[in-house]
Amino acid sequence: MKLSLTLACNVYDRTFALLTGAVAPEGIDLNVVVLEPGELFRRQARHAEFDVAEFSVSTHTILQAQGDRRLVGLPVFLSRRFRHSDFYVSTAAGIRAPHDLLGKRIGVMEYQATAMVWQRGVLHHEYGVPADQVEWLFGAYDRPGTFEERIPITLPERFRTRVIPSSESLDGLLARGEIEALIGTHPPRSVRAGTGAVARLFPNYQEVEVEYYRRTGIFPLMHMVVMKREVYERAPWIAMSLYKAFVQAKQVGYERLREVGPSVSMLPWLHQHLEEADALLGPNPYAYGLQANRPVVEAFVQYSHEQGLIDRPLAVEDLFAAETLDTADAEAATH
Repeated sequence: MKLSLTLACNVYDRTFALLTGAVAPEGIDLNVVVLEPGELFRRQARHAEFDVAEFSVSTHTILQAQGDRRLVGLPVFLSRRFRHSDFYVSTAAGIRAPHDLLGKRIGVMEYQATAMVWQRGVLHHEYGVPADQVEWLFGAYDRPGTFEERIPITLPERFRTRVIPSSESLDGLLARGEIEALIGTHPPRSVRAGTGAVARLFPNYQEVEVEYYRRTGIFPLMHMVVMKREVYERAPWIAMSLYKAFVQAKQVGYERLREVGPSVSMLPWLHQHLEEADALLGPNPYAYGLQANRPVVEAFVQYSHEQGLIDRPLAVEDLFAAETLDTADAEAATH
């Protein structure tokens, strides 16, 4: 008899085969719930609603450092993205280079969000702008609204922070020049509207990201997979069963993208893009497993500590189920 588990995640090319049942984890009957990450992360962080779930790398790291052991991680990284494209500056602020942000005011939706950890890491380690040398403003991104962190965090006193009124938005403050910069996950309204009041800090962001990757080897991790600890401890074998299934689903996704014939994507130059990505990142840019991702995970934990999100450097092994620490994609795909 199979173990029945609920999996909550978004629809991606690398999860599609799991969601349709084309790939099934051995010994497990998955009940799939499709949820957008923002809602899912809050629900899982606060209530651990789902047996298995896509989850924020940052929030999982914070919970582990806080001693909250409700969740166990799998080194399955469902989302990765370079973040240089999402630094925005007021065109009236005279910001010509990242170093000009020293001492300035920067808006963020959530200080703890994984994207923001990577972006602050870039500012610190690439451009000499540590997180405690600017002022951070928290609030609604595009439109006025109430601000609430997905889980409570307390930053050390050396970090200057404040919450903007619910009648304001970070984009509105930026467009009026009341803050100098904004970092987020997508272009704010003022950029989409083409007002000219806000511009990207890195207009040639793809070139900058390619050079960053070639020099650092970092393709930033955004989302991972977590299991409820109570479920995992009752049946530890589910860790490897799920890991293998996610690897196999990703392989199916790769194969669909690379099929010759009718394209699975609306991108007109999909195969040219795949060739370029393969040349830069290799044929498996979304590699799962700690072996393939240890330096990137270690960098993320370091940044989290530097930015006051965790009070001690964690061993990266503490983030994941013990059964998965030594595995790699190739091994999982052939067993």
